[in-house]
Amino acid sequence: MTLAEMKKKVLRLIEEISDSNVNFTDDPDIAAKLNDVINQVMFEVARMKKIPALYTEGFDTFTILDLRTIPNFYQLDHIRFITESGEEGEVDIFGTFLEFYEPGTAHVYYFKYPERITAGTLDSYEFELSEDALEVLPYGVAADLLKSDISNEYGKIYEQRYETMLARLDPRYSAATIFFEGGYN
Repeated sequence: MTLAEMKKKVLRLIEEISDSNVNFTDDPDIAAKLNDVINQVMFEVARMKKIPALYTEGFDTFTILDLRTIPNFYQLDHIRFITESGEEGEVDIFGTFLEFYEPGTAHVYYFKYPERITAGTLDSYEFELSEDALEVLPYGVAADLLKSDISNEYGKIYEQRYETMLARLDPRYSAATIFFEGGYN
């Protein structure tokens, strides 16, 4: 889904869509804050339905890798370090630092933050969230956009729906499967 499609979905939801306006709405206040609000809610949803990523780097000598240098790093899942001889290598973890004691290749499986949406982000921006997470996002955006409109309390209605949908969002991408080869004793 693109940013333009998300904007239209949100604006249709709150009945502020305008097909004749380049900003998709005639309300200048909503148009001015739409990207910022989408970004904020997107980051919140991404912490619930995490975005998996892989970072691979080879080392020729003892190396300390700071996880904060990995693009959009959010949370570590696991590390696989293969030495030059093809064996599993030793890795020490301290906070955000990984220590590799010999030459080899590190495969860092992690969860990442999505690419940030700013005022200058093009409408062709493609979301990295899963389809189910993208269905939750418009309700959170609608709630934030309408939270200051106390006359009809639509913001609270959308917020309740958003919180319910967010709570029901399944954080898994797959269920674990284990295979035994050759039986077991």
